[in-house]
Amino acid sequence: MTKKKLRIAITYMAYPLCMARYFHEALLRRDDTEVWCAAPYSGRWLPWGGPQGMELPEKYLRVPDLPLPYTPPRLSYMIVQNQCPWQPDLWLEVNSTFDAMGRPTNAPLAIVGADPHVLDYSDARRRADVFFNMQSPYLQPNDEWLPYAYDPIWHSSTPIRFSQRTYDATLIGLQYDNRRNLFSKLRGLGYNCFTDTGPCYEDARAIYHQTKVGVNWSSLLDTTARVFEVMGFGIAPVFNRVPDLMELFQDGRDFEGFDNEAEAIAKISALLNDPLRAEELGRNARIAVEPHTWDARIQQIFEKMNIV
Repeated sequence: MTKKKLRIAITYMAYPLCMARYFHEALLRRDDTEVWCAAPYSGRWLPWGGPQGMELPEKYLRVPDLPLPYTPPRLSYMIVQNQCPWQPDLWLEVNSTFDAMGRPTNAPLAIVGADPHVLDYSDARRRADVFFNMQSPYLQPNDEWLPYAYDPIWHSSTPIRFSQRTYDATLIGLQYDNRRNLFSKLRGLGYNCFTDTGPCYEDARAIYHQTKVGVNWSSLLDTTARVFEVMGFGIAPVFNRVPDLMELFQDGRDFEGFDNEAEAIAKISALLNDPLRAEELGRNARIAVEPHTWDARIQQIFEKMNIV
């Protein structure tokens, strides 16, 4: 007898690059799950890179089953619940920069707060049956800690030998002042660096596969998804020390940590001058991050919600 599949309705703000996309893809990879998505949908537009935002390539897009207007980025459960083609076992809301109104009445609601370091999730906590918080420094009573993760396909280990890689150091993401200043200093030392905001998915993978040292500098004690992604690529990671990073991984074994610009430059330079150490660190990082896939995070949600 064929086992009935779990039916998961996922909601989020569907930008071409967003944290929720990784949850969505991990759900679609499961053989035991049917997935339906309702989301405000911005097409190619992403609100990064200046007041006008930026447009990313069409190949990055996944169109929701029920695309909704994104100005304003709002979703009403009273409306979308009636559009869902079946009775869900779970509603999963991955909340970052969108306004969800109400809550579904036909299944439990799990809400993931993807940006607790910058957003107020008071309303989400009131609406959720379980609220999953992705940054432990911002945990509140009754929150469940659900760290960021990496995608095993988009963040696969590089097959390129260290000596054959193009870039000495890379950071893809928002270019805050501390990040920009660090890479300006690295370029001044003669290092070939890659920094940009837009590339993601397979394009980001191609760049990081050509990178010797992957860098992260968090802004507000947040252990970013980039941490897990860089480690997934199997390249040498150099990260600023923040609480969740120190809880999950070992400084000096799984990554090289820093607390200021001078220490970051020293750690990056030392690795670039010691390829054997850099390769060893990349291998250790890949081993350490192995359990931390988005697939594992979905499983954690399912287990907490008692649907598996």
